[in-house]
Amino acid sequence: MTKTNTEKLFIEANLISRLDRMPLNRAILGVVGLLAWCWVMEAFDIGMISQVILVLRELWSLSPTNIGLLGSSSTAGIVIGTALAGFLTDRFGRKKILLFGVFIFTFFTLIGSAFENLSWVISMRFISGLGAGAVFPLPYLMISEIAPARQRAILVCICNAILACSYLLPTLAGSWAISAFDPAVAWRLPFILGGLPILTMYFLHKHLPESPRWLMKNNRHDEVRLLVEKFERSAGVAHDDTFVDEKILKNLENTAREKEKGNTVSWKTVFQSPYLVRSIVSWSMFSAGLITWYVIMVYVPTILTNYGLSPSIALILGGLLAVISGGGALIMGPLADKYGRKPIWSIYVIITIIALFALTATESLNALLMIGAVVSFFGAGIMPVCKVYIAEQYPTELRGVGTGFGEAVSRIVGGVLATYYLAFFLDLGGVKAVFTFMAVAFSIAIIILWIWGQETASRSVDDTAATNK
Repeated sequence: MTKTNTEKLFIEANLISRLDRMPLNRAILGVVGLLAWCWVMEAFDIGMISQVILVLRELWSLSPTNIGLLGSSSTAGIVIGTALAGFLTDRFGRKKILLFGVFIFTFFTLIGSAFENLSWVISMRFISGLGAGAVFPLPYLMISEIAPARQRAILVCICNAILACSYLLPTLAGSWAISAFDPAVAWRLPFILGGLPILTMYFLHKHLPESPRWLMKNNRHDEVRLLVEKFERSAGVAHDDTFVDEKILKNLENTAREKEKGNTVSWKTVFQSPYLVRSIVSWSMFSAGLITWYVIMVYVPTILTNYGLSPSIALILGGLLAVISGGGALIMGPLADKYGRKPIWSIYVIITIIALFALTATESLNALLMIGAVVSFFGAGIMPVCKVYIAEQYPTELRGVGTGFGEAVSRIVGGVLATYYLAFFLDLGGVKAVFTFMAVAFSIAIIILWIWGQETASRSVDDTAATNK
């Protein structure tokens, strides 16, 4: 290894070490807030589909097939968007692709209400999903590359809790629209409101920084140093150009030696050892959680109307279940940072499985709501740890592709396939068949995690991504 390369690795190790030891401060929380806002916008875009289905089901006499297509069209776009964004974000940067995705999903959501035509609405939902797919993995990916090692999970969980609470916004808007307007108007309003945040793009462009780890991989070390020093000033920490965590330096040196041997990283690396096993573990965790999430967001309002509740009340209750999941995420974050991802995730999932089987044995609406709240708190509350766990599996040059594939595969299983076929399960077998299916998915995921999953809590992402772990 040449002297120049050695000096470069020392600089990178110094900057990463200073980032990882950084205490939480206003500057870092400001970045997390901007990333959370991207998820707030996206939450409205994704969450509004349940009330749109609720109105259009009666207004346009939609069949189960049409409901399934409308419910899964955006997610189909998300799957493609996340897969493509993985390549693009590693090449062009996290920030640029994030902003592009925000523009796509807000613009095509805004024009989604232009025509009273099911094909038009499904097409616009699909295109907006392409943009949403580019956005979905980036907030937690960027947090994993910016946040201090010991606070990664809690920061992602705070961000995700804001996301979960934001799903109440479209339900409130939808409930208001259904109560105050004729159905021919009520279905349009969520699209219009969901597109208005396009006006905030300039603010994001001006204040959101690029990922420091991506900048270093592209030899833009001076920009990283300015960002690190900004965080240190905010935290009241002295600048130290000599401090280096030896484990971080060693991991960087090992990576550099692999590159010198010609062992370069490409998208195919995701499907090679050791990353294939890591991918399967994180994909199964994420897929199981997404099945629960999409049941809450897409089908709970319809399920509740079958129990005799009015559409507006059903929408609000569905939104409240999403908020409850945010509470589960907030509590899970510090626990997962302190006690580990694997044990805390497993406890949440075991409680969820018990609650799902309890749901198959109840006929009471009150019991359904109470146990459903438990499923939402624990079963959907796992989502942020699933997200940060995916990002912790890959090196910086592969992290975009890895998280992109993770989102894509997980949303194919938990979003597209499950959302589509659950409409038929609900129609043929009722809610008990849905709950049983969810419990089986969680059981498979927890077994896979404990056989092959690594523990990543309190470790640098450069350490958890190393090939010798």
